Amino acid sequence: MRYYEGRDESAELLRMLLPLMSRHPAAFSPLSYAVWYEYVSGNNQALQSAIDEKTAGGQLFNDADIEALFDNHVALRDIESSMGVRAHMQKVIERVSEVATEASNEVTQYNRGLDEIHKQLLRDDLDRAAMTGLVESLLDDTNRIRGRTGNIQENLQGSSQEVVRLREQLEMAQGLALTDPLTGLLNRRGFEQMAKSLQREGVDGCSVMIFDIDHFKTINDQHGHLLGDRVLAAVANVIRQCVGDKGKVARMGGEEFAAVLPGVAAAKAAELAERVRAAVEKGRIRRQDRDEPVGGVTISAGVAVRMDGEKFVAMMDRADRALYKAKQDGRNRITISTRSDN
Repeated sequence: MRYYEGRDESAELLRMLLPLMSRHPAAFSPLSYAVWYEYVSGNNQALQSAIDEKTAGGQLFNDADIEALFDNHVALRDIESSMGVRAHMQKVIERVSEVATEASNEVTQYNRGLDEIHKQLLRDDLDRAAMTGLVESLLDDTNRIRGRTGNIQENLQGSSQEVVRLREQLEMAQGLALTDPLTGLLNRRGFEQMAKSLQREGVDGCSVMIFDIDHFKTINDQHGHLLGDRVLAAVANVIRQCVGDKGKVARMGGEEFAAVLPGVAAAKAAELAERVRAAVEKGRIRRQDRDEPVGGVTISAGVAVRMDGEKFVAMMDRADRALYKAKQDGRNRITISTRSDN
């Protein structure tokens, strides 16, 4: 998802997309801007076809529809781009391997020539002319291997630079595909990828926290989606700061967040979750248009610690059920699940 339009071109695209966005009930969120920007730019045919097909039937897009369009036709395109970069990088690696093999063969041949010259020099009947011929042969071989070494060095240097460039492209593609654009946290896809990695490595002693902003729909209805986005970003920042380097945080979608804490026991995880809850409750988010504070923003959380032999998805399910219980019990509270039958 890289854009090359200049300021004037992007301004014209913005002028075109705003009327399209305003026809739909979805919030003017970064996801919505990305979807409609790609649509009006004409660079994403699959997205254009999907939108045209749905709007032809009179469909209006809500936030869930926009998120689905983004996941399927914008973020997914970055994953495909990532795969293409990986394939290109593999070709570069293969080319480097071929160069290394060629260099090894050149050196082997040169060493054989040296051995042969050494044998000739040990002969008792070696005359001046023969000696001169051997020296000239040695110089020729040396100049040849020197030239080949220079070519190989240039080739390896160029390949190294290309690998660095491809790695940067890959990191950019993966970052765009696995990161939530509003909060900068991992998105659901990034979280699931991390979870798979943890599952392979083993998640003994791992804790998970799932947070949900209380009455978030009411916040949106009363104050608008722009302030709702500010609330999401503020809560994300609180969770990020509280978790720190103890784990990874993701926005799972909507107003739900999750944090995975490898090697963090139940008591410490509960303490962190309570710290997040208290910080959000004490926080003050202000409207920009009237500079008035928005009070009453709270979150609920469910916490679970992995049982022996338990799969990651089962631990997540227990944390989700603990969150549901926190909601049922009055919200703005933490519920801890420590038993698999919770």
